Amino acid sequence: MSAALIGVLASLGSLGVVLGLRNRALSLEALSRTMSRPLPSVPAEPARSGLVGHLGRRVAERIDLDGLTEHPRWRPVRSGLAITGKTREDLASEVLVGGAIGLCAPPLLWLVAGWAGVDVPLGVPVTLALALLPAGCGLPLALLIRTAAERRRHMRAVLGTFVDLVVLGLAGGVGVEGALYSASHASPDWALGRMARALSKARDAGQSPWLALGSLGEELEVAELVELSATLQLAGTEGARIRQSLSARAVALRRHEQADAESEANAVTERLFLPGALLLIGFLLFVGYPAFSRILGGF
Repeated sequence: MSAALIGVLASLGSLGVVLGLRNRALSLEALSRTMSRPLPSVPAEPARSGLVGHLGRRVAERIDLDGLTEHPRWRPVRSGLAITGKTREDLASEVLVGGAIGLCAPPLLWLVAGWAGVDVPLGVPVTLALALLPAGCGLPLALLIRTAAERRRHMRAVLGTFVDLVVLGLAGGVGVEGALYSASHASPDWALGRMARALSKARDAGQSPWLALGSLGEELEVAELVELSATLQLAGTEGARIRQSLSARAVALRRHEQADAESEANAVTERLFLPGALLLIGFLLFVGYPAFSRILGGF
């Protein structure tokens, strides 16, 4: 038994030596390319495939979704698609699936109830189907707007760190554009990835980086990014004191983030008041019921 174990270990060791000798060491040029390449950014969500994706593409072909989302009423949906990375075809697929579930679920449940022997009037599933159809269609839109709001909150938090990194770059003697590029590649976070792609496109097109950040802020409806673009534009065109302005902007962003966190905590505390009051009332009823029942039984 021990001889077999020693043979297996020796075979594994010999195999490891052979594989190690076959792997060639990296050259200095390969190591330099590896160290100098930018961090990968978070890609957009892939397009849906299958029946749902096909239905979404057919709806996009039949309906002018581009013209529909350009309407002012659909502005939150347009900015939500931009910040979440979803396509209009994906949203159309989700709306179709939600509407189909809301329309078909009540009749199916009615058939199951009839098969089980439960007599339910026909008007009940029909009414539920008519009520759940718009609810199922509107649920993906509500989820999209909620996800977009969460991602905007995350982007505001990342933006404060981004400004701090830009200030550090400027303090190290790097120019404004170089500090922006290096700060945008400091992390693989999706928010910094969006800013890095916008800055790269601006550099390739010969556009000012602050204009690219302003366009990105308007597209995603992040007001803080638009304000940062205006501050950088003043520094680039009017020669303003950029480090002091960006430091003040970073402090303002952190204070705004802190105020939002405090207001959200206060809102959660207020929402917990009603459950706490109901628990207290239930406890008082539980404790006082025996005495109350004895008092009533004495009469």
